[in-house]
Amino acid sequence: MIHDPLSAPAVRTLVTPLLTRQLAAALLLTAVLATPGCDSPQDHASVGRPVSALPLVSLKDPTAPAPEFTGKITLLNFWGTWCPPCRRELPGIARIAARLADEPRFQLIAVSCGYGGPDDLEELRSTTQQFLSKQKIDLDAWGDPDGFTRMLVAETLGFDAFPTTYLIGPDGLVHAAWEGYRARDEADMARAILELL
Repeated sequence: MIHDPLSAPAVRTLVTPLLTRQLAAALLLTAVLATPGCDSPQDHASVGRPVSALPLVSLKDPTAPAPEFTGKITLLNFWGTWCPPCRRELPGIARIAARLADEPRFQLIAVSCGYGGPDDLEELRSTTQQFLSKQKIDLDAWGDPDGFTRMLVAETLGFDAFPTTYLIGPDGLVHAAWEGYRARDEADMARAILELL
């Protein structure tokens, strides 16, 4: 019997790994495209919704008043030191805030969140400051010690992932939102802020 290199078993041996890789790539692409965070930031369900005062506590100065969201362009970011995508995103957000440090119409409200449930404020303050210091990130972090802000934002804006960043206009309305982290987000956020300025 003559051995045919293109017989069915030989073809399956050659083709199966290639098809497996192609199928895996197609499934990964489908999952990425189906992820809500991949939608346009201007298409997020929160766009157009109002943001009222939130009971946040400054982790730098506990006597500071809670931030206001009308009259300024606000980047409201929910992140955690325990969250790998948050740790990748935060330096870019800090760079945006540093570039706009002399712009009185802009503010960054970076809310450091513990892992689930109410946060111990002192532990959150310590963990956040250690992380920011180690990473050489200069920003004023805020806390949500009782989890009420996260609950309120989840109900009104659809917050359900870390990191999540909302761009709030001087009118107090959400203009864009980013869920999760993608390398292009820093440029997208900067562009959206400049459009509002």
